[in-house]
Order: sequence, then structure tokens, then C-alpha cells
Amino acid sequence: MKLKNLSINTKFTLSIALIIFAFCIMFSFLLYYHLKQKVIEDANEKTRIIMTQIDALGNYVKDELRPAIFKLLYETGKKDEFIVEGMSTTHVRLSVMRRFNNKIKNYTYRRVSTDPINPEHKADALHVQLIEYFKKNSDKESWSGIIKSGDQEILIMAKPVNIEKGCLICHGKIINAPKALLKMFPRSNDFTWKDGDVIGVESVSMPIASTLGEIKGVAISTFLFGAVTLLFLFVTLHGAFWSFVIKPLKRLSLLFRGIVEGTEPLNQTIEVKTKDEIGELIFSFNQMAKYLYEAQEATKKHAETLQTIFEGITDPLALVNPDCTVEMTNHAYRVWMKEGRSAVFTNKCDIEKLDSDKLCPVYFLKKVVDTKKPFSEYWEGDDGKYYFIHLYPIFDDSGNVIKVVHYVKDITEKRKIEDQMRITEKLAAIGQLSAGLAHEINNPLGGIRLCFNNLISTKMDEETKKMHIEVINHGLIKIQQIIKQLLDFSKQTELVKSSVPINSLVENVLKLTEYLISKNGITVIRKLSQDIPEIMVDSNKIEQVFLNIVLNAIQAMDGRQKILTIESYMKNDRCFVSFTDTGHGIPESILPKIFDPFFTTKPVGQGTGLGLSVSKSIVEQHNGRILVETSKAGTTFIVELPIK
Repeated sequence: MKLKNLSINTKFTLSIALIIFAFCIMFSFLLYYHLKQKVIEDANEKTRIIMTQIDALGNYVKDELRPAIFKLLYETGKKDEFIVEGMSTTHVRLSVMRRFNNKIKNYTYRRVSTDPINPEHKADALHVQLIEYFKKNSDKESWSGIIKSGDQEILIMAKPVNIEKGCLICHGKIINAPKALLKMFPRSNDFTWKDGDVIGVESVSMPIASTLGEIKGVAISTFLFGAVTLLFLFVTLHGAFWSFVIKPLKRLSLLFRGIVEGTEPLNQTIEVKTKDEIGELIFSFNQMAKYLYEAQEATKKHAETLQTIFEGITDPLALVNPDCTVEMTNHAYRVWMKEGRSAVFTNKCDIEKLDSDKLCPVYFLKKVVDTKKPFSEYWEGDDGKYYFIHLYPIFDDSGNVIKVVHYVKDITEKRKIEDQMRITEKLAAIGQLSAGLAHEINNPLGGIRLCFNNLISTKMDEETKKMHIEVINHGLIKIQQIIKQLLDFSKQTELVKSSVPINSLVENVLKLTEYLISKNGITVIRKLSQDIPEIMVDSNKIEQVFLNIVLNAIQAMDGRQKILTIESYMKNDRCFVSFTDTGHGIPESILPKIFDPFFTTKPVGQGTGLGLSVSKSIVEQHNGRILVETSKAGTTFIVELPIK
């Protein structure tokens, strides 16, 4: 079980138990370490005292007793004699320590060398290492430490034995040594010591294993006593903690669980029995429960109000999952589902098996899920009706689309009205073009009439007749082309997209308005980019947009230098066509209204007020937009259309 899933009581119990256990271990270890260091310090001090006493005794023998005996032997004629008991510092030291050990047996004194006079004083492996240590560290006067010998731990203090000039009598050449000494300890070779050499080591050692064992026992006893004492304290504290903290918290927890499960009412009050932190917590709970109850009631009322508003929306509205299952709907959406409208979701779908060439609500949903962006589209359903569809994504914490708000509006009647408005605006535009069209038709008609009169009233050869007939035929063809262009522009058509060069649509409009442009003395500047690929548009309707803008520009320029600049360019997979005039600009007060239906500033009979409104509708049907920039120096209308 994970620690985070345990109750506070269990966590508290485990924590205190671990703390007590860790504290006892740490305290016992520190006590053991402290006592061990104290024992080692005491042992070091005692061995130092013993070593100092033995050293003082040896120095006395070396500096006073031995020279006096040598002098006495020399004076009595016994210079070859050697009295070990009074002249050998090693013998004296060892003899004194043997007597010392009769009273105190814990201390062991040794004075050894790698090449001693007495073979009994031969250094063992440990002392050989000590001798080598002092040879390498001539500045060291002593060494102390704890070593293991079998199962025993022994504290040892050692000092180097350095040879002095007076010592070379016995530890030098054989010829200088007393004969009595050579009889006791025969040898055939001279010693090679020099003054100051380390010839051996003396040490005092004592076992401390038993003392350390006693210390361990004290530490373990302390640990057990402390653990029992702290355990008793823990039980007492735990009882108090249970009574003052856990018990009230359990009561609160049970009440919370009952509220969550619905078995306990939210609007209830727990009696506050104390004024401590738990009492404050219970008081805060009572306040929170009161506020939550009031918020719950207010939320219910708001939810009912929102549900009423949601159900009262006349257009279909729903919350849809990525698999097309409908999670929430209003009344209008449910009605459309019963009617089997193609614009709403009725069944669960498999987006992965979607036909990418078929436009449908499932396709729109997949696009929102993939792009994670809102989506709007004017769409003609399989039932022959026109719809405006809008889908808005809802995201989770990771940024994934988990639901989509689906809004649908039936715009069939609106489309019919817009189509009628477009026809009306076309007829109005034709009215404005009528003078130019009459001029275009009258010119060839005049030539045709003259040729007919000549054919009737004048005798002429076959060649001349043929020329007159060609002139008549050419004039009739020109009139036919003008009328066809006018009929193509004025007839009502559905939105039929085809791939066309955008610059050709601009040129077609300029041909229709050529007479009006010339009559008003307007200069046309073309800045048409040749890098724009063909785009999918309804050429007839986009021409109507361009014509409305050009006619507005013609009427806006009067009394000043009249220049109409038309520019086409491409940016970020979008095509832009701008029309800039040199008129007086659009006043700020009416700028927000220029796209409203039937809004016009022209005199009665010169405009319907539908031109820009119809143009905006056409461009939006192509998923584009119209932008306006205006100032006192003129106005620019920019038509933006998608290339793809």
C-alpha cells in the first residue's frame, strides 16, 4: 500500500515509531562512540605515563648508573666485566616492568630491535613495521593506535630507539665491546649502527576488547531503556492525539463522505465543543457547508435558467463527441434529428473511414478535431437546403479536442433573399451601364444603317457590295457580343465554382465600364501580378463584386485628379485584389454602415443600397472577406479570396 493512501493516524504512528527508533539508535551510537573515545584517551594517557616512567628509568641508567659502573670497573681493573643488571637499559626496563606487571597485569612492555645483542629481544612482524615507520618518519617521536591481534583489540604506544655515541661501545665494533658481554651474548660480526640511527622500538600495549565490550553493553542497555521509555511516551501521546485530533477528524470525514454520497444533507451544522484548532476547523466547515448549500441552490436556479434559454434557442445547438455521438441537444436540434436533416448528427461515425471528397457534417467535425480550430461553412445539404454550420472545439488539459459545440442555421430563405438582392443590384448596375451600352450598340448600328442605305440606293460593283456586307456582318457580331455579355451578367445563377485567372475577371469588368470610365475622364492604373495561379470561384458573382466596387469608385471621384488603381497580388496562400480611388473618402460616421442592406448616400434613383451588402455576401460565400481603408485622399476596397 502506498504511503499517501494511509490514514493520518497510521502515518502519525509510523512516523513517531521511526523517529523513536532512529533517535534511540543515534543516541546509543553517540554514547558508544563517546565512551569508546574516552576509554582510548584514558588508555593513551596511562600508556604515556608508563612509557615516560620507563623512559626516565632508562635515561637514568644510561646517563648516570652505567657511566658510574664503567668508572668503578675501570678503577678496580675489571674493565672487561659487564654487569647486565645495572648497565643494560633494556634489561633494567624489562625487569622493572615485570615487577610492575605483578601488580597490574594489563600492560605489556617490549624493547626490541631487528639486530639485538640479546636474541630474545628480536622484533616481531608488528614491531618491524613500527621500526620501518620511524625510519621513514624521522621527525615522529611516537606512534599510538589500536591494532587487531586475533580476536583481540590492543591499544599500543611506541617510540623509536635511537642509538647514541655511548651506546656504540656495546652496539658497535666487537673489539670495543666488554668481553664479559661477548661471553653472555657471543657474536662474530660488528654492528653497523651509526650515531642517530633507529636500531629498534619500545612499546607499551594493553588489550581494550573487554572494555569496549562493556561499553557496547552500556550502549545496548541505554538503547533498550530509551526505547521502552519513549514507547511509553509515544503511547501516551498517541492516545492524546487520537482523542484531540483523529476522533474529531474522523467525525468530519464521515460527514464529508455522507454529503458526497448523498446520504447526508449539505445544510447541517456540527456542534463546536472546543475553541482550539479543531474547533476552528469545525466552525470553518459549518461556514463552508452553509456557503456550498447556498451556492448549490443558486446553481440549480442558474442551471434551470440556462436550460430554459438553451431549449428556447430556435436554431439547432448540440454538444457532440469526436465519434459523432450527440451528448446534449436543444429542442430544435432534436426536431431536426427526427426529421433526418443532413446538417445534424444522428449516428455514431468512424472518422478514419470518412470519404475526404464528400462534404458533410462529419467532414467538418474531423477538420475541427485535426486543426483544433473553430470552423464555419455555408453548405448545401443533400436535402437541397442551405445551411450555415459552425463548430467550436472544447479542449482537455492536454490540448486535445474532447467535445465540439455544433450550431446550425437554416439559411435557405436568406439565400433566396440574397439571390433576389443580387439580381436587383445587377439590374441597378445595368441601369448605370445603359448609357455606355447604348453608345456601344449605336456605333455599329450607325455603320450598318449607312451600309444598308448605300446598298439600296447606290449602284456598285460586286467587290464594293462585298465590303459593305462585311461591315454590316462585323457590326452585327459586335452588337451580339455586347448583348451576350450583358445577358450573362444579368442572369440568375447558382454558385458554380470553376478555376479562372483572377486578372481576367478584372479585365472583363473594365471592358463593361470602359465607356463610363472614359466619359468621366478617369485614368486606370493596372498593377496585376502574373504570379497568381488560377483560383476556384464563381466568375459571374466575383465579376459582380468587382463591378459594384468599380462603379462606386467612379461615382466617388469628382472635380479632382481621377485615378483608379487596381492591384492584384498573392500573400500566404491568399489572393488580394485592391481598388483604390482618389475620391474624398468615407466619413467615419457612416463607415460602419456601408455594408448594411439598403444603406446608400446616393440621391434617390441612383442606387439601391445593396451593392456592398451583396458583394460582402458573395465574398463570404467564397470563404473570403472585404477590407476597407479610407482617408481624405481616397478609399481602398480590398477583396481577399483563398487560393486553395
